[in-house]
Amino acid sequence: MIIILALEDEPKRFGDLKRCIGDVTQSVLTENLRGLQRDGYLTRTVSPGPPVAVSYELTPLGRSLLEMLKPLVFWSHEQMDNVRIKRMEYDRGQTK
Repeated sequence: MIIILALEDEPKRFGDLKRCIGDVTQSVLTENLRGLQRDGYLTRTVSPGPPVAVSYELTPLGRSLLEMLKPLVFWSHEQMDNVRIKRMEYDRGQTK
C-alpha cells in the first residue's frame, strides 16, 4: 500500500521511493517492487546513462488500486485518536 501511495503524484526512482517510505531494507523494497510489477500495478523504466536511471510508475491498474486505497488511508487517519484511546485502555488492563 505504501509503495502505491508513494507513486501517486509522479514516477519515482528507487532511492526516492526508499526515502519516501522510510524504514525498509533495499532487498524488501526490491522484492515488493518486483511483485507489484509482476502483478501489473507498476512499470519499471530503465533510462540509459550515464548514470543509468531506473524509475517506477503506476499503471492504469495501479491507479485504480490507488483510488480504492485513498479512502481507507483517510479513514484510518481519522480514526487515530480513537485507536490511541483504545490502546491506552487495553494497556492499562494488561498491567493489572
